[in-house]
Amino acid sequence: MTGKTIEREISPEQFIHEGMPLIGFHTAKALWETRQKVSFINTVTEKYHKGRNIQGSEWIPVDRIDQDFEELHPDKEELIVTYCGGYTCPSSTQAAKKLKEMGYNHVLVYPGGLPEWEEHVMPVEESDECACDI
Repeated sequence: MTGKTIEREISPEQFIHEGMPLIGFHTAKALWETRQKVSFINTVTEKYHKGRNIQGSEWIPVDRIDQDFEELHPDKEELIVTYCGGYTCPSSTQAAKKLKEMGYNHVLVYPGGLPEWEEHVMPVEESDECACDI
């Protein structure tokens, strides 16, 4: 073994958690860089939102997904990536499950979320405005 831990050798792309497919940083970055029809959604609740989001993403708290998402994103075939406050935050998985129940067919969870994104020095933007209030 070359000193890597098992966690580093196995990519999150190989897992499904609570019925939802997970993607790792490299897949999230590749999807973000394509600038194609993919929506990144920060799902942290207002209590935990620190005013930062992955650049170009929307902040729609998990507790507002079922109220506001369909109006903002009517295309059920859209590729959606949910993320939140990192591996210990359950919001991205909870939001993804709600979206699947609402009929969205292509939902991925990026469990590393904003902390991992920032750790890799990827672009973030400051915004306290919930997309659901626009």
